[in-house]
Amino acid sequence: MNGPDGLTLESDLFGFFRDRVQEAAVHQRAGVSERAVLYLSRILTDIGHDHDPAPAAGETLAELHMRASLAEPSEAVTLLKRLGDWSLLLTGYFREHLARRRLSPEYCARMGGGAYQRLERMFPGDVTIAPVFGELAERYDTCVEVIAEVRDEAASRSDSDVLRLYEEWLRTGSPRVAERLRALGVVPGRPGAVG
Repeated sequence: MNGPDGLTLESDLFGFFRDRVQEAAVHQRAGVSERAVLYLSRILTDIGHDHDPAPAAGETLAELHMRASLAEPSEAVTLLKRLGDWSLLLTGYFREHLARRRLSPEYCARMGGGAYQRLERMFPGDVTIAPVFGELAERYDTCVEVIAEVRDEAASRSDSDVLRLYEEWLRTGSPRVAERLRALGVVPGRPGAVG
């Protein structure tokens, strides 16, 4: 669908996320490549267009991993990409779902990073896509933090959002979350800590 300026809504949303991912990467001194920025922007754009990379209803990450392991190469690529992308989004953008699903960020990192690592090996000699998957595997935690910052910047800042950020900081101790809290005027501190 075209907007009044002749740009498609998809390109506008992609541009929006590309700018936010780039800003977050620079802000965090993440050192991710332009290709990785574009890849992360694309998966965020896809969820913005309801192209859900989540596994089929009721399917766990482990089951998706198993299906990918048993699939023919062309289907394995699709399944591994879904596994990597969903793990990355789950850990970076949909963190509140982890506790409800009883998943640890470390488990998602192993599943997602492992999926990207397998994808890199499936494209030997491909100088376009293999390096991106390799970078996503190697810098998985960095990419999670970039996506999390994009999420935080996009969220409105109500009292419940500040509380959610504080609770996340208590759970993770993330310096990025502590910085966001300070920017909102909240000085993070552990309950019972003596300053």
